[in-house]
Amino acid sequence: MKKTLKIILGSLLIALAFNIFFLPYDIVPNGIYGIAALINFQTSYDPATFLIITNLSLIIISLIMLGGYKSKEYVWPSLLIPIFIFVENYLNSFILLDGFEKIMAVIVGSFITGLGYSMIYKEGKNVGGFDIIQDIANSATNYRNNIYSYIMEGIVLISTFIILGFEQMIYSLLVIAIIRYMTTKTKVGISTSKTFYIITTKEQEVKDYIINELAHDLTEFNIKGGYSKNKAKILMTVMDTKGYYSLKEGILLIDPDAFITITDSYEVINKNKNLSKREKDI
Repeated sequence: MKKTLKIILGSLLIALAFNIFFLPYDIVPNGIYGIAALINFQTSYDPATFLIITNLSLIIISLIMLGGYKSKEYVWPSLLIPIFIFVENYLNSFILLDGFEKIMAVIVGSFITGLGYSMIYKEGKNVGGFDIIQDIANSATNYRNNIYSYIMEGIVLISTFIILGFEQMIYSLLVIAIIRYMTTKTKVGISTSKTFYIITTKEQEVKDYIINELAHDLTEFNIKGGYSKNKAKILMTVMDTKGYYSLKEGILLIDPDAFITITDSYEVINKNKNLSKREKDI
């Protein structure tokens, strides 16, 4: 039930952004919704009708090419979003955004759309449109390639430039960039920790600094140089982002020649569990 509610809410958010922030400001969003917007701007054809017809056609093709198991990922969002767009279109007169700047419409609309996308993707579903085309194209190859998605987005941008002009194309490019960023960040989260991989000749001093000064645990890996064949150790530890500079600068003060690699960590489970347990035992 919770999963279904998230899919419904995600679809509702995408439809709200489309009706309130994109269509009224002549902003072309990403994907199949951008094509629907362009057709509406040129012919006043109902975008909800276009989306339902297009998505149903693509779902049928998907059933033939990919089978029922894969195709069921698209059914609910592909139908819910156009339905919500159709229903919400009659509610727009009650929502007044007088004096709202177009750039703000781009930012807010993209943020809401990206949030809606991520809610749907987290539940193992897809929004239809270009996602279906992407998967059908990938089914013909032995590896997944996002180039098809980029090509289709490029077609939307070029069409926007031809029909609406350069300025509108820039707004559309911003929408695509923000939606992609928001979708990724809300799916995997914002990095709150950093993972350090350290190779140093002053191993014991660095270990003492991490454990005693910073109260963090660490893990050791035995390694061998690929070219030199020299044996050494990698010290790995995870530090909250706020302690990033304390750890980095502290290591470099101990050993200015230390080799340090730092990566983002989006989720850390049971961080410092062993160290906390040891401190309790003491």
